[in-house]
Amino acid sequence: MSDGTLWSADLGAPLHIDTDADPCLWGYLHLQIDRRTFKEWLDQHLIGLAAIHNIELTRKLRRFHKNFYEQTIVILRDKLEADEAFIYHPVPLTYMPLVMHATRIHCEAPDAASCDGFSAPTVPHSDIPEWQQRTGSIAFPSPHLGEDGVRVTRSYPADSTIMMTSVTYHWHTPPGIPDVCLRGHHDDPEVMAAAMEALDDFARTLRLPGTAR
Repeated sequence: MSDGTLWSADLGAPLHIDTDADPCLWGYLHLQIDRRTFKEWLDQHLIGLAAIHNIELTRKLRRFHKNFYEQTIVILRDKLEADEAFIYHPVPLTYMPLVMHATRIHCEAPDAASCDGFSAPTVPHSDIPEWQQRTGSIAFPSPHLGEDGVRVTRSYPADSTIMMTSVTYHWHTPPGIPDVCLRGHHDDPEVMAAAMEALDDFARTLRLPGTAR
């Protein structure tokens, strides 16, 4: 990756989203980071995960994770404009990591029913036939972000061989306070299914600074 793509000069920005997530289960992925700090973080992160999973950290695994996190940082920060990103530790090193990203959304709608972002995750993907998509939605209140929350799960084919599974949490907050959206996806539905309870617990820990109840 070239300078200025992954390696941002905008370093040290304060957190936009706070969480009390269990650090044994969840790690923080820096979206603003310099080359040296990234290398140090990646080394420590992979050594820790290898110890947790009792697996040998090979050069192939190091290269796989380095490429994955470099690409993920660029996509989350520059394309999806995520505020924060978090890594779920229990996924084995030999799998694609499960990364959840949180984004603040400025919505001045008076209620959830009028909020476009609140209903957007349930809208079928226009490029995929509806019969190939499976969507489930439940109310998902938060102790910090309020009662107007929803959790949407979706399965859809990424190509002829891979079925993606995504989960989206969205909380509509009163006007003047940003909505919060937490999203993640994985190419193995079993990984997502096994992590759902932990994902729900993590989602309930999110809060905006200064708005804790």
